Amino acid sequence: MFHHDARHTGRSPYGTTGNWYKIKWKFFMYGLTTSSPAQDTNGTIYTGADDFQYSFFAINNNGTERWHYASGGFIDASPAIGNDGIIYSGSMNGDLIAFYPNGTINWRTHIGASWTWSSPAIGNDGTIYISSVGSNKLCAVNPNGTIKWTFYAQDSIFCDPAIDNNGTIYTGSNDGYEYAINTNGTLKWKYYTGGQDGPATTSIGDDGSIYVGGTSGEFYAFYPNGTLHWKITTGWIGGSTPAISTDGTIYVGDQDNNRIYSIAPNGTVNWYYTTDGEILSSPAIDKNGIIYCGSEDGNLYALNPDGTLRWKFDAGDSIESSVAIGEDGTIYVAAQDFSGPNFQTYLYALRIINEQPPSTPTITGSTNGKIGQTYEYTIMSSDPEGNNISYYVDWGDATNTGWLGPYTSGHEIIVNHTWTKRGTYTIKAKVKDNYSAESSWGTLKVTIPKNKGLFMNHPFLTWLFEWFPHAFPILRYLLGQ
Repeated sequence: MFHHDARHTGRSPYGTTGNWYKIKWKFFMYGLTTSSPAQDTNGTIYTGADDFQYSFFAINNNGTERWHYASGGFIDASPAIGNDGIIYSGSMNGDLIAFYPNGTINWRTHIGASWTWSSPAIGNDGTIYISSVGSNKLCAVNPNGTIKWTFYAQDSIFCDPAIDNNGTIYTGSNDGYEYAINTNGTLKWKYYTGGQDGPATTSIGDDGSIYVGGTSGEFYAFYPNGTLHWKITTGWIGGSTPAISTDGTIYVGDQDNNRIYSIAPNGTVNWYYTTDGEILSSPAIDKNGIIYCGSEDGNLYALNPDGTLRWKFDAGDSIESSVAIGEDGTIYVAAQDFSGPNFQTYLYALRIINEQPPSTPTITGSTNGKIGQTYEYTIMSSDPEGNNISYYVDWGDATNTGWLGPYTSGHEIIVNHTWTKRGTYTIKAKVKDNYSAESSWGTLKVTIPKNKGLFMNHPFLTWLFEWFPHAFPILRYLLGQ
C-alpha cells in the first residue's frame, strides 16, 4: 500500500522563484474517500476510506501502514484527535468510534440510525460533537462515550459542527437553517439560508464572526448574536469549509463555478481562481500564506495570496477530501483514481521545496575580437544548497548552447564561440539547479570589428595612420579601427 515516487517533481510556473513540491510517498487505499487526513503530535496520519475491510488507516510519517481497522461501514468523515491522543471517527453504520493511538478501541457509541457523515468536533472540556444524517440530530458525547445531550433539526445534518471560544456549537441542516446551539443543547438562534441541502460547514473568525455557505448560491457572515453581517453571491458551496487566514481573509470553494474565492472580512471579493472541476475540498493555508485546495479535476492547486497560481499537482481523477498540513510543512491530500477494475484512492505526502536559485554566473574572456576567430570563455556559478547545476549560454547573435550539464555546484565550464559579422554582442549566461530554479542572467559585452585583412597591412595606410592618428575618422570606421 506504500509507494515512493521520487521522480515526480513539480515546479513553480515562475521559473526563477523557489517553491516547488516533491512527492515524499503515496499510500494506497481500497475504495474512494472524502475523508480528510489528520495528524497527531507524533506524526501519525489518520484517514478513512470507502471499503468494508480497510475503512480506517493509521499511517506512519514515512508512508508505511501502522494499523488499519474494519469498522463494518465506510468512513467518509474526517477524524478528530483529542488532547489526550484519542482519535475519533464516525462511520456509515451510525457509530462514533474512539481509538487509542495503537489501534485498539477505547469505546464505540451508536449515534443514530444511519451515516455519521460529519467529522467530530471536540470542545475544550473534551466533549465530542457529531451529527447523524438519517436521525436529523447533533449529539454531544462525553469523553467516556456516553451521550450527554441530543439536538434535533428538521432534516438531515451532513455538516461538521464548529465551536466558538464561548463553547457555542454551530451546524447547518438540510432544512435550510444555520443553527447556533448552547453548551447545554438548547437553541441559541437559527437563520434560514434558503438552500435545499442546507448550509455547508461553518467556520468562525478570531473576532467571533460566523462564515457559512450553502446550496442557495450565497455566502453568509453572521455576528455571534445571529444577526446578518453581510452576504454575497458566490455559487453552491456544498462540501468546502471556509478557511480563514491570520489577516481575516476567507477562502472557500464552490461547485457551480469551480472557483476558489478570496473574500475580505467586509464581504468584498478580492479574487477568485477557476479550476476545471467542482470544488468540494476545503482550502488550507500554510504559514507563508499559500492556499492549497483540491478540485474534482484531480489537481491540487497552490495559490499565492494574490490569487496567482504557484503550482498545481496532478494527483488523480478527483479530489474531494481536504488538505492537511503537517507541523514540518508536509502537505497531505487524498486523490481518487477511477482507472482499473476497482476505484481506489492514494494519500499523497508532498514535501515543499523552498529552493534558492544558483548564483548569477560570472563570464570571463576576450571582450574584443575579430570576425572568424574562435574565442574561449569561462563561466562559473554555484548553488546555495549544493545542488547540481546546468549552464545555458546565449551568444547574442541568435545562437546559443542549449542547456549544458549537469555539473557539480561551483564547476567552471569553458565554451568557445566564433562570430561571423562585425558588431557588439552581449553574451548572456544563466544557470539552473536540478529543481529547475534558475539564476539571473550574467552578461559580458564583446566587440567584433571588421577583419582588416591584407588591405589593412598596406605600408601606405600604416604610414598614414601613424602620422595622422586623428584624421580620416570615416575611413577608420569603415576599416574597423
